[in-house]
Amino acid sequence: MADLHKSFLDFNDTISLSSSHKKTLRKSRNAVRDRIRKYFREESKGYTPKFHGQGSFMMNVIIEPLDGEFDIDDGIYLQVDSEPSEAVSTFHTWVLNAVKGHTKETPIDKNPCVRLVYADEYHIDLPLYYIKKSGPPYLAYKTKGWIESDPREFIDWFNKRADSDGQLKRLVRYLKAWKDYRKGELPCGLIFCILAAQYAAFDDRDDVALCKTLKNIHSVLHQNFACYRPTTPYGEDLLDNYSETNKKYFLDRLTGFIKSAEKAIDEDTLSPKSCKLWQRHFGKRRFLLNKSDNVETSAYSMNLDEFQESIDYQETEEFIENRYPIDLKYELRIDCEVTQDGFSVPRLLRDMIHLKRPLFASKKLRFSINKNTCPEPFRIKWKVCNVGDEALKRNCIRGKIFDGSTSIRETSDFKGTHFIECYLIKNDICVARDRISVPIVNNKNNG
Repeated sequence: MADLHKSFLDFNDTISLSSSHKKTLRKSRNAVRDRIRKYFREESKGYTPKFHGQGSFMMNVIIEPLDGEFDIDDGIYLQVDSEPSEAVSTFHTWVLNAVKGHTKETPIDKNPCVRLVYADEYHIDLPLYYIKKSGPPYLAYKTKGWIESDPREFIDWFNKRADSDGQLKRLVRYLKAWKDYRKGELPCGLIFCILAAQYAAFDDRDDVALCKTLKNIHSVLHQNFACYRPTTPYGEDLLDNYSETNKKYFLDRLTGFIKSAEKAIDEDTLSPKSCKLWQRHFGKRRFLLNKSDNVETSAYSMNLDEFQESIDYQETEEFIENRYPIDLKYELRIDCEVTQDGFSVPRLLRDMIHLKRPLFASKKLRFSINKNTCPEPFRIKWKVCNVGDEALKRNCIRGKIFDGSTSIRETSDFKGTHFIECYLIKNDICVARDRISVPIVNNKNNG
């Protein structure tokens, strides 16, 4: 029976932010605070800034990202008797001037904050609030004005739901590590914190707890795709701006994660196989099998060294987010035309799925753009990716992004779930995308 609880604890240690990085962040944060205090004092702005950490760093759910760049949020609070008379943009300018020259990189003025970048290593986000003696803080949001927002309240809300063993915080780190590895349009860390806190299923084993939590989250989102902020501003739906494409992408990824998790904790699954299943979603370099978890005595099991050497498939999938900024402005739809024995004319894959007609292996597939509202000029890119045991056995994950025209041709080579994505690139920005899942079954004569 596969019990990978200790492997998960090792994984948690691997992805948790190192003590040296925490020390570096605190040192940088304190230096920035001193610089902002000095600016407001010397420029006689009439305000005395105070500070309060927020976000994943303060909640202790921050992880070491694969790209090496991590961040912290440090709120600047101005205590006032009434709403400031200065424009929100003025406060942004003051913060920009205060930190200008502190690093080699030019500070970035974003809508909710000023971002201070440390040469591709990490960045500090500096949101600014005003707060009266009683009442909630108001965030200086550049395009919306002063908006009610209280990140301190959220930290309290989350900590009250955290268990003494720390499993909830580990579950959040696992979800964030999944997002970090899989890329794509997956929710931000704040959303994962809320979903995990609301629907966590605690267990003595982290692998079981994660599987149950994933199922709880999927069940809720399948019925109502929403994530409501539990603190000020109450009731804001953080998933409200998700397009149908991104919604489907997230739910499909979540479904695949659940299937792997269920199989991984099945009592008939051996530890090495279970580890491989988890590695599909966390990566084979960070999620490793703990020796004490590899306890099978079956003649079919292998020792740990043999197992690590057996992981020889290539993780070849690429992600458009790693190449281009995403700003989905236009509608894009792709169709798949299937040529299969018994068809007098080609059929559309979506019609076959609707009619529950199987798609067998070794058939011809033609993918083409059916609808596109993006004006020319633009470039077209495609991705073909294979998922599942057969793809791993054949070392045929694929997933490379390549240039193409309005159509591409493929064949249904082997059983499993496959998907094709199409992207439109305009002015070096991904402005439209669509995705088709291709479920291929065995040929009738192959069982």
